Amino acid sequence: MNHYDIIIIGGGITGTAIARECSKYQLTVALLERGTDIGIGATKGNGGVVHPGYDPTPGSLKAKINVRGANLYPQLARDLNFGMINPGIFVIGFSDADEAVLKRKLECGIKNGVKDLAIIDAKQMRNREPHLATDARHALYAPTATVVDPFEVAIAFAENAKANGVEILTSQPVTAIEKRVDGNFLLNTPEQQFSCSYIVNAAGNHADEVARLAGIAEYQMKPRHGDLLVLDKDMVNKPQTVMFPCPGPDTKGIACIPTVHGNTIVGSTATMMDDKEAVDNYAPGIQALIDGVHKILPELDAGKIIRTFAGLRPVVLDNNNDFYIAESQTVKGFIHAAGIQSPGVASAPAIAEQVRDLLDNAGLEMKPKLDYNPYREKKTVIADLSINKQDELIHHNPAYGRIVCRCETVTEGEIIAAIHGAIPAHTLDAVKRRTRAGMGRCQSGFCQYKVIAILSRELGLPVSDICLEDRGSRLLCGLVKGGAK
Repeated sequence: MNHYDIIIIGGGITGTAIARECSKYQLTVALLERGTDIGIGATKGNGGVVHPGYDPTPGSLKAKINVRGANLYPQLARDLNFGMINPGIFVIGFSDADEAVLKRKLECGIKNGVKDLAIIDAKQMRNREPHLATDARHALYAPTATVVDPFEVAIAFAENAKANGVEILTSQPVTAIEKRVDGNFLLNTPEQQFSCSYIVNAAGNHADEVARLAGIAEYQMKPRHGDLLVLDKDMVNKPQTVMFPCPGPDTKGIACIPTVHGNTIVGSTATMMDDKEAVDNYAPGIQALIDGVHKILPELDAGKIIRTFAGLRPVVLDNNNDFYIAESQTVKGFIHAAGIQSPGVASAPAIAEQVRDLLDNAGLEMKPKLDYNPYREKKTVIADLSINKQDELIHHNPAYGRIVCRCETVTEGEIIAAIHGAIPAHTLDAVKRRTRAGMGRCQSGFCQYKVIAILSRELGLPVSDICLEDRGSRLLCGLVKGGAK
C-alpha cells in the first residue's frame, strides 16, 4: 500500500488544476478518478466560457476566485498549449428593467476588479454582431472574456501534473475513508487501498457523498441540470461574441458561444435534479434552448444542430450559490473543494491556489520543487500544419497520412498518439476528446468503426471489448455473420 502526502479525489478540471498546483512542491500526490478518464463529469458538460467575474456577488469567495482564475488563463494557455480564443461577452438587455440589471452587473464587475467593462448601445453591438435581434437595446460588454475547451484544459492540467510526479489513477471510485489514530487517512477503492496525510475532495456532484465516507456531514449537494446544443461549423451568420441575455437568479441564461474549434454552442438550461447521474437530454429543454437563442439571434438555423448533450453543475445547498472551499470543521486534514458550479472553468486555477493555501495552513510543509516544469508540449494536429510540415511528418510516420475522421481531418497518427499518451485514451470517447475524431458533422457515422479497430489493435483487445466510455459500455457484442472471431 502506497502512502502519499495528498490524495485528490476527483479528476475534473478542479481536481486536475489542484494536482498541477500541488506538483510544484516536494510532495507525493495521487489523484483518484472514479471514471475511465479524467474530465468526464461536470467538466465536459459546459460551454467553456472563462467568465471574467462581473456576475458573482462582491465579497463572495466566488467573486475573488473567479477574477483571479480568469486572469491566470492567458499564461496557462501559453505554458500548457491548450486552445483559447478571446471573443468577449455581450450580456444583452431588451428593456429599461434589463438596463438596470446590466448597470448592477457593471458595478459588481468593477468592485470585483474586472477590467474594461462597459455598457454599450445597440449600434455598438451591431457593429460587431450585425444579426442581433432588432429589439436588443444595450449590453454589458466584457472584452476580456475568453473561451476554452474544458476537457482539453483538464487533460493539459493532468498531463503536466503527471510529468511533475503526480500519479493519475482512473477507474478508482473511493468506497471507504477511515481517519486513523496516527492522523493519516486510509482509502479503499474496489481494487486498491491507499494511505495519505491529507485529502482534497474535488468529487464534483458527489463531493458530499465522499465527505460522508469520512464521517463529515457539513453540507448537502444537489445537481443543476443543463441541456446544451452543438451547431455545425458551416452555419451562416456565426456569432463572433459570447452572447447572454440578462441573467436570472440561478442561471446566466441561454447563451450563444463560439468555440475554440469553430463550432457554436447554445446553452444551457437550469433545472435542479435529484439524480446525480441524470445527463439525458429532454425535449422541453432542447426547445427552450432554441427559443432562447432565437431571442438573441432570430436567424440562427436550428437545422445546423449536430449534437445535443447535458451537464450537471454541482450546487451546495444553503450556501448563497457560492463555492465551498475549506478545511473540514470536524476532520483535520480533509479539504473540501465543493459546489464548483459556474464559473467553475474560469475559477479552477485560482481554486487550486486556494487549496494550496489551505493545505499550507493545515500544517503541510510546502517546499517548492526546484525541477518543476510548467510547460506541456504542443500536441500534433495535422489540420493545423502547413502542407510542407504535413509532408515532413508523413515522411517520418506514414500513419499521419491516413485520415480516419474526415469531418475534423483527424489522422491515424493522432489517434495512436492519444492512445499511448501521458493520460492514455482507452475508450472511444477518450479518443474523441483528445483528437476530435467523431466530433464533426457526421458525429462518428463514418469513422467510429475505424477508431474502434485502431483501439483494438493498439490495446491488444478484441473489438467487442472496446467501450464507449464507462466500464461495460461496449459498442459491439459479436459478429453478425462469418469472419474470424
